Amino acid sequence: MNFQSARGFVLSSFPYSEADRIAQLYTVQLGRVRAIVKGARKPKSKLASALDLFNESGFSLNKSRSGDLYVLGQAKVLNTYSGLKKDLQGITALQVLADILIQSIHDTEPHIEVYSLIKETLSALGAHTKSEELVLTAFAVKLIDLLGYPLELDACAECGASLQRKSAHLIPHRGGALCGDCCPSGPARLKVPPAGLEVLKKMRELPMEKVHILKLKPAFLRELFRTVLEYLERTIEKQLKTVEYYVQLVPVA
Repeated sequence: MNFQSARGFVLSSFPYSEADRIAQLYTVQLGRVRAIVKGARKPKSKLASALDLFNESGFSLNKSRSGDLYVLGQAKVLNTYSGLKKDLQGITALQVLADILIQSIHDTEPHIEVYSLIKETLSALGAHTKSEELVLTAFAVKLIDLLGYPLELDACAECGASLQRKSAHLIPHRGGALCGDCCPSGPARLKVPPAGLEVLKKMRELPMEKVHILKLKPAFLRELFRTVLEYLERTIEKQLKTVEYYVQLVPVA
């Protein structure tokens, strides 16, 4: 086989046949791909340990004859991010991160900026434990920009009026925030108060390593977290099933 080297993260893996697994990977060179990992379910498999969520590895991949699947031949683990997987809350936050990537990114679209954002996000999660919602919200805001989805926050995307000190609704497919005149009764979940708009703008501007300086009340942060992810869901027209599980698992303090 003519194998291709690629560096990437594991986003998910699931059983396939009696002995194999299929893994979803996000790589620098190939974007998001699916790979069959032969023998991964066998007790002595050398590849099984490389398939943990968000393990970063150097992979050896070959395009299979079946079309969209690759065959994973080898994997050299570079970073396990084990510190993020010590408790259920941390693992669930990683599942939300993976869900966002799987649902938002099309296959075979390499995007070095997205890859770098993933690394920065994992580093921020590790450096600032129990700040998962803050980091995930900032990640989603930045990802929306990188994927080319409009999210106007300074002025109404419809009439151009300034949104300074105004509430607004974030309306997908309309370019972002709409003022009260242009959208007097939008979905309650997508309404953002003036302070929320300012926080979202700061999240967009700050590097991931600095996002932790934003000190927000838990209830206020929870609303922003749910609003941004619902905006993303409506934009990509796909459900992020892990979000409700995370919200139920982690009550607002």
